[in-house]
Amino acid sequence: MAICLGLVAATSHGVAWADTSPGSAGAPSSASSSGPKKPTEGNPSRQDASSTASAPPHSGPEPGSTTTSRNPWTKHPKPSRPANPSTSQHVSTSPATETSDTTGESTAPSDIDSPAETSSAITSSTPSGSKSNGTAPATSSQRATSRPTRVFKPTSRSHPELAGSIRSAARSEAVTGGVQAPRATPEIAVQSTATTVSSTTPNPPGPLSPIAKILALPGRIINTVLQALDLTTSVNGPKSPINFSPIDELLFAVFRRVEHVLGLDRTPAVQPVWSTETYTGPTTALTPTVAQFLNASAAEYVLGGTPGGLQPFTVDGLPMRMIHTFTGASAQVWVTPQQQIIIAYQGTTGGTHLLFNPLIAISQLIADTRVILTHGTPRAFIDSLDFEKKVEAAAALQGYDFSDIFVTGHSLGGWEAEYVSQQTGLGGIGFESPGLNTVVPDNGVHSGFINVETYGDPAAYLATDLPGLQPFMPAYVPGGGSKPHYGSIVMIGDPNAINPLLNASPWWGTSIIGTAIFFVDFLGNFFEHHLPGMQAYNLGVTPDPGVVPWLGSTMGPVNVGYGDLTISQLAYAASQAGVLITP
Repeated sequence: MAICLGLVAATSHGVAWADTSPGSAGAPSSASSSGPKKPTEGNPSRQDASSTASAPPHSGPEPGSTTTSRNPWTKHPKPSRPANPSTSQHVSTSPATETSDTTGESTAPSDIDSPAETSSAITSSTPSGSKSNGTAPATSSQRATSRPTRVFKPTSRSHPELAGSIRSAARSEAVTGGVQAPRATPEIAVQSTATTVSSTTPNPPGPLSPIAKILALPGRIINTVLQALDLTTSVNGPKSPINFSPIDELLFAVFRRVEHVLGLDRTPAVQPVWSTETYTGPTTALTPTVAQFLNASAAEYVLGGTPGGLQPFTVDGLPMRMIHTFTGASAQVWVTPQQQIIIAYQGTTGGTHLLFNPLIAISQLIADTRVILTHGTPRAFIDSLDFEKKVEAAAALQGYDFSDIFVTGHSLGGWEAEYVSQQTGLGGIGFESPGLNTVVPDNGVHSGFINVETYGDPAAYLATDLPGLQPFMPAYVPGGGSKPHYGSIVMIGDPNAINPLLNASPWWGTSIIGTAIFFVDFLGNFFEHHLPGMQAYNLGVTPDPGVVPWLGSTMGPVNVGYGDLTISQLAYAASQAGVLITP
């Protein structure tokens, strides 16, 4: 277990740029790599589980800040945007369509100047590359180089008749860098005549400059060596002759036996009541897929790793990334084959980045602790929000709408993505992220952001809207509480995996021995269920890339085809399976 702890404690990136000048155009990116996870080599138990699993049934601001909820599921493909040619999905997606909510939204004042940052079987007719509207595209005041407030007005999503004027004004202002005078929101009149809607196609990702390739070379070389040692993995990387899976399975078999002896795996006499929800919205909105989000999240743990099928978002030939060693914030930006942007935030310790920047692990652990044990918002969250604004400004110069941008991350990275989504309205998926101290009305239900959580992973239960860690955490409140998640929750894995946490938590504070039992069980379950490889297993995704892919214990069903689902399709599939939880 000590070896596992050391391997997971890893971190950091190299130099980061956030220049917002236009990048050069390059060739379009290739298709993403996703799909059901292949059985782990040399691990018969994982192979058996994979082959017998089945799909689900038919299927800044402190507490008190507010964000207006909007319906993100009504944006449809742009005429000029190519869709993913084919998918093999496993969810029927035919619920009724909702009408769009055109309520405006404003967030905290911000500066988007961009100096260089200093130092990564359900059948569906909907393409897997579908695009979400997260929220409405930004107006020209959003795309300015500086602004006192951020206001969302009627846009091409909610009012197509305004698309041309909004986009042309936004492009003009972003290019000139000028700040236009505030404009009143135009009144919308219902007209019987047809309106021509202009559509812009974003620039393809620009190629990396020679300097960027040279800077990336050490990380790629190190990652190749780590793949040979079975510490990282990728679809196209070398196959390691080493296999740590049998040792991993043996350690967790012993751990589970100890839980059994202590009676921690028994079914609790009183079962908590879960607040489930039913998704009835449309499922045709275009977004990146679950696999693309998960691989982008996992890439933030892999030094020199690249998400399967994605390309770096470049500015002047340099990949756009952010790292703040002393606050713990780190992220990189990727572009999908459907020309959508994913901002991926890094999780605690940064995985194998630890080889280059070990200090950030301390900052990230401090950020974790502050959110869990206090009511504050760590600086890493604010830096993550500031970076999103820089990405938004740079993306506007390359032809992207606000609705083309999505956020993701795993663990601390998912936490930061969750916070950024709450403050901006961007869509996305966070993996194994706890609850937030900033609470808003409705907690982001139908906001376009979804939290994917694994039964038994303690990180998911560091919140008040999931039961399992009370009284260590504040009281459980179905659908809310003082530390709820932002965005609906999708549960995956084995529902019985939560029993040890439910039984160990009452030991907290009873005595030194009782508290020690709680913490040991907390850590054991953390390493058993928390890492991205475990989510890849349950979501039917082949990790590309992955870090210590063997660390953990695969259990529960494999949701075949979930990796190809868009955000709204995932919400619908989870709703049909009864595992969509209200935050």
